[in-house]
This record gives sequence, structure tokens and C-alpha cells, in this order.
Amino acid sequence: MTIIDDILAITPGEGEISDWFIERLEVLVDQGYFLPKKKLVKVTEEIILSLKDYSKKHGINSVVIGQSGGIDSALTAALFKQAGWEVHGVTMPIHQIDSQTQQGIENIDALRLERHHIDLTTQFDSMQYTLGAYDTSYKGLQRQGNIKARLRMIALYNLAHEVQGCVGSTDNFSELAAGFWTLHGDVGDVAPIQSLTKSWEVPAMALYMGVPENTIHALPTDGLGISNSDADQLGMNYLEFDILLLDMLNLPEMSEQSILEYINTIDEQDVKDKAWLVFNRVKGTAFKRANPYNIVHPVYCDRFAQLNKLDRSL
Repeated sequence: MTIIDDILAITPGEGEISDWFIERLEVLVDQGYFLPKKKLVKVTEEIILSLKDYSKKHGINSVVIGQSGGIDSALTAALFKQAGWEVHGVTMPIHQIDSQTQQGIENIDALRLERHHIDLTTQFDSMQYTLGAYDTSYKGLQRQGNIKARLRMIALYNLAHEVQGCVGSTDNFSELAAGFWTLHGDVGDVAPIQSLTKSWEVPAMALYMGVPENTIHALPTDGLGISNSDADQLGMNYLEFDILLLDMLNLPEMSEQSILEYINTIDEQDVKDKAWLVFNRVKGTAFKRANPYNIVHPVYCDRFAQLNKLDRSL
């Protein structure tokens, strides 16, 4: 099998992709933006080494990771585990589909994690009641999903304090670019997969790391009940999203004008529509990746730079 065959066989999502995407994928593979399996093994080993170095430098070896039943949380846990950390896997259902919670438990057991189960349904219902008492517009799926994510993060940080550890962040690069996460609800302390594409690097590494195959091939969802799948929210599957995103990121000139010119060169209307969706998602969620936006001191404008320099030296 070629790397193209491998990618098409393992990428998460719904439906087949068009010839336009296949042709662009072939170009991106030739340019080195989709690495073959052998090179991904080396990348995996380097990430594991980085986690070992972080543990040694900061004197910490326990990590708490929410286990949704999805591939990202399972891969994150597997990487920490391989790096020698004590990994606490936590299922936290909130009106959850039983099969998702069960898959999370199965991943915990398959990866030999410390198992924790915290049902937050009662706490979520209480928050709904409290917030709904003064905000009649509260009960929208997006806002309810954000509350679920933030409640789970409260539980994770509480457990991390108990085990004198940190919280593992499970977002991947595709989600980071799409703003497909909740501020103060998803991002933890150490993020081993936030540079990895969802369409290829995450599932390929998960397969290599022994994540259960039914988790690898499961339809990606946000686990918050906002939609039936990630593809529903993105308007495309992850491979299509990543191809368009990487095309935009690797334009000769990184500017809004160059991206608009790139989109206008696309002849197929369906592809062009998806390119607009990618562009608008990345542009519309830039504030998340810059959070918090720090107002520079009017007089001592170099304070943040000095602090960053100090941080890097410690």
C-alpha cells in the first residue's frame, strides 16, 4: 500500500473525498506534509522523549486525562504511559450515551491506566437550573456544551491536585486551528498531540501505540451533544479540512489576501465552499488561540518579553 492508501484507509470521517482532494493530497505527500508511517514512528518516539524530559525537569510524573472514548484522549494517555508517567484516566458522563462512556472505560483498561469515574450529570443539571433562572436564552446546545466541558475540567484539576500531578491536554492540531474546543474547558497543562493532524498523524500514531481499533475507527464527535459528528459541524471530514488548512498554511506569502487568492483559484464549487468554511473558521476563532489577550503596559512595554525570557531560562 502507498501512503495515500494508508491515509484514505484510516482517516476519520464520513464519505469519500473527491478527485480534487486526492490530487492535492498527492502533492502534499510529495512535499512532505503527510509523513509516511516509518517517519511517524520517529515522531512518536520524539514526543515520548519530550514527555520524559518534561517529567524530569519539573519533578512531576502523574497526569490526569479525561477519557471520552475518543481517539485523541486515548492517544494522549498512551503517549504519557509509554513515557513512564502514572496516568489517571477519568470518565465523566453528563447525560452521556452509554456506549461512549463504556468505550472510555475500555480504553482505560486496554491502556492500563488508573481508572476513575465521576458522574457530573447532577452538577450539570444544577448549573442549568441556576443559569436558566436568570437567563432564558441559556439552553442552547453550544452553551450547554461549554458548561459540560468546563465542569469536566474542574473535576480533572481537582483530581490532579489530589495525585500531585497535572492535566493532559487532548486537542489535536486540526481542532486547534478550527477553534474546535472550549476556552477553559479543554486545554490542560501538557499537550503532546496539539501539533498532530486529526486526519492522519493522530490515527496512525494511535494504531502504532496500541489504542483499540474500534476507538481509532469510530466516527469523531465532540462528546457534548452539539451535533451527530465533527463533520456535521465542520461541513466536511477531517481529511478535507486538513488538506485545505495545510494548503493555506504553506502558501508562499502568509496573508489574508494570498489565502483569498488561493480560494478563488479553486474551480470546483463544492471544494471552494469548503475552503471558505476553513478560512472563516480559522479567522473566526483566532481569539481563542490568543487567549488571554494581554494589554501591554503603556510605559514598561517589554515586561512580557522579559518574563518570557526568564521563563525560558529556568
